[in-house]
Amino acid sequence: MENKGYFSGSTLKWIAILTMLMDHTAKLLYLSPALIQQLPSEQQSFFTFINQLFDIFLFLGRLSFPLFCFLLVEGFVHTSNVKKYFSRLLLFAILSEVPYDMAFRQSYFTLEKQNVFFTLLIGLVVLIGLKKFEERTPLNVFISAGVLFSGIFAAEFLRTDYGGWIGVLLIASLYILRNYPLIKCLAGSAVILQNSYSGLLSFIFIYFYNGQRGRQWKYLFYVFYPVHLLLLLLIQQQLLIPYIRSLFPVIP
Repeated sequence: MENKGYFSGSTLKWIAILTMLMDHTAKLLYLSPALIQQLPSEQQSFFTFINQLFDIFLFLGRLSFPLFCFLLVEGFVHTSNVKKYFSRLLLFAILSEVPYDMAFRQSYFTLEKQNVFFTLLIGLVVLIGLKKFEERTPLNVFISAGVLFSGIFAAEFLRTDYGGWIGVLLIASLYILRNYPLIKCLAGSAVILQNSYSGLLSFIFIYFYNGQRGRQWKYLFYVFYPVHLLLLLLIQQQLLIPYIRSLFPVIP
């Protein structure tokens, strides 16, 4: 890849983590406008401002997932041990499921939807299959298509975050077109449009990736994901909700 001299892999990881934090903060601490209208007048303007800030957070939060998909592909391309890579993703997918379900499903465990690590894990399996059959023969193209659609089906069936037609397809597109920066970003943009317009902005950062991994924070995202969900859940359950209930005792 041509070195454009802008964003290293570690910089992209920090951008992805911060925008993910913004997104989840807004989703877990948002107050409905109808509830804000019932607050004491001196507090309405404050919480209205917070909601407006959260709208910005939600807009920027859509940048995180494409960046994580890109970093997954880069990690796969450069890893010296794909089995360990797979094991890390599987371990933290399992560890993150309870915090994810508690935060977004109000349950300790549910199969209704699975956390984003499972999407990345399925994407990694697809990449392993695509690499194995990378030689361009008619049979390999057919098998590769089968691998891709199997991954898409698995993610959709398991109801993983971002699913197959967005998550797994985006990961595969970024890998297959990894040597063509502009085409890769255009293809990725077409995929992420299924989810949001603001996600397109992430491909500016991806396009200007400088090909350098930067300082490695190997387990940063793995640990940060479940921990930040637990912390936001703690703020929601122990601070925000008790405060609202103190104002409206009849709210269950």
